[in-house]
Amino acid sequence: MSPDRCPELRVLSYGGGTQSAALALMSAAGQLPRLDAVVFADTEGELPETYSYAEYVQGHLDRAGIPFVRVSAGSLEDALLSPVRTTSNPTPPAHVLNPDGSAGKVLGYRCSYDFKRRIVTREVKRLANERGGGRGAWKRMRVEQWLGFSVDEIARCKESTECRCGHSRLRVPRRGSDGTEVVGGHRPECDRCGCTGFDPWQVNVWPLIKDFGLSFRRSDTIRWFADNGHPTPPRSACWFCPNSRNIRWAALKDQHPDLWERACELDEHIRNGGAFNARGGAPFAGQMFLHSDRIPLRQVDLRSDAERQIAAGQGTLFDEAALTVDCIGGACFT
Repeated sequence: MSPDRCPELRVLSYGGGTQSAALALMSAAGQLPRLDAVVFADTEGELPETYSYAEYVQGHLDRAGIPFVRVSAGSLEDALLSPVRTTSNPTPPAHVLNPDGSAGKVLGYRCSYDFKRRIVTREVKRLANERGGGRGAWKRMRVEQWLGFSVDEIARCKESTECRCGHSRLRVPRRGSDGTEVVGGHRPECDRCGCTGFDPWQVNVWPLIKDFGLSFRRSDTIRWFADNGHPTPPRSACWFCPNSRNIRWAALKDQHPDLWERACELDEHIRNGGAFNARGGAPFAGQMFLHSDRIPLRQVDLRSDAERQIAAGQGTLFDEAALTVDCIGGACFT
């Protein structure tokens, strides 16, 4: 769905990383349409340099008169360390060693949803209600939400799935009560609320990819910072994220030894489930680890994958990609 060229509310979901920072600064400089607000969902688990750069971005937004709104569901680290097991405990994409010795990965993890997507959506609805005249006004608004994905992340771009009626669009074909197939339609309860077709209250927009004449890869975005006199922002991710590669773990240990120690303690805490739940609230049967080697974090050889291959005579010094990539999956929302 194309963006509304005259939305009643235009908001950026700020994740603290390269692409969303570029969008915020482009709007502040008048290189992109003016934003009504920039919303930062803070997990309280970002690196100090990420928070420093967020303050830098906020300074430019303040001078442009664009509100920078920081929202939070609390500390993700504290939630993961909680001794209380409930169905609402966040579950990270931890690496699992099953009882039979096979390797696995936690699926259906909720840390990104509970501490980012849901919090941003709630705040955008609040802003829409504030602008539209009161509670429930978001259902009548035309809201445009910018997301900081570049061309090399186009597979992650997904349209909004929530209708104005508050129900979600079906992700898979289903049969309606009359036997007809419903594709990309509504859940059956929408028949009771009088909604006859999917009408999203919020349109997702990816300015770095399309819609405003840009077609930026990540490298183009980094070049934009230099060309416009801005320092390059650090990569954004929780410092204890299981999707981190060795280069990121090693940097954490060298540059932030206090956070490294806390990551090791968290790794030990989750080993036999901690406060985590699988889907449905059933405890995990295997052991969970923050590192993909599925051994305690303190024991991991933190040389990069390429460096370990070179040491074993299986790689070359030209394995540059493996030496520089610091994230396994790019699975985070922002």
